[in-house]
Amino acid sequence: MRSLALALMIVIASPARGTEPPVPLQYNLAVSATVTGAMLLSVGILAIYQPELLPAACRWCEPPAFDSAVRNALVWKEGARTADTLSTVLDVAVPVSALTYLLLSASGAGDFNAGLVDSLLVTEAAAAALLVNQVVKLLVGRQRPYARFGNDLGYAKGEDNLSFYSGHTSLAFSVVAATVTVASMRGYAGAGILAGVGFTLGAGIGYLRIAADQHYLTDVVVGAVIGGLVGWAVPRIFHSPSPAPSTGPALRAPAFAMTFAF
Repeated sequence: MRSLALALMIVIASPARGTEPPVPLQYNLAVSATVTGAMLLSVGILAIYQPELLPAACRWCEPPAFDSAVRNALVWKEGARTADTLSTVLDVAVPVSALTYLLLSASGAGDFNAGLVDSLLVTEAAAAALLVNQVVKLLVGRQRPYARFGNDLGYAKGEDNLSFYSGHTSLAFSVVAATVTVASMRGYAGAGILAGVGFTLGAGIGYLRIAADQHYLTDVVVGAVIGGLVGWAVPRIFHSPSPAPSTGPALRAPAFAMTFAF
């Protein structure tokens, strides 16, 4: 895992210098910012009112045999809480690294403001993935494995029936897919390496969610698929390259100097 993280840092620390300017994308900053903010606000509201929206009991309680078998094989019986913490740390590191890669790549291509726009577009995709995940979790009401198997790990009881599908995995895959899509459309270097490292880290997060006894294999697989699809679709469908100038005011970086040391 350390080697993968190091590889990701090498990718984001080595943007191409002296390359062609970033390929223009279609976007309206006012619309994207408003939609992104509305989705994040919706996620926050659902989280606040989650206790009232949760089903009184699990709607999907009994896991299929293969989910139980994978859970029994992969759960860290003596370190589930450690796996939970590691998965959360990685789930923060992946977006931070991805956005840093976009900012450095755009700056290396001579247009730091494009990196700010890219960051907004990736955040838009991630917000959409988070909102879809939050709604599905509340509707499905699947019991988490630690609750099903009576594994008292001290997790919040309010989360007992929110297993399907994995939000950590969905977020990681949506961010990586959106970042790779935007980078490919912009023409940034290193998008292929980012995809390999990023999706591998996303798979590692999924594994850790099973090891933490928080999710079943089906939760993780569905989270990866939906997150990846949303992460690809949002920038590809709504922000594909266009020869026409983008609309809306440009994002401007604040007037200060930044020095990166690696």
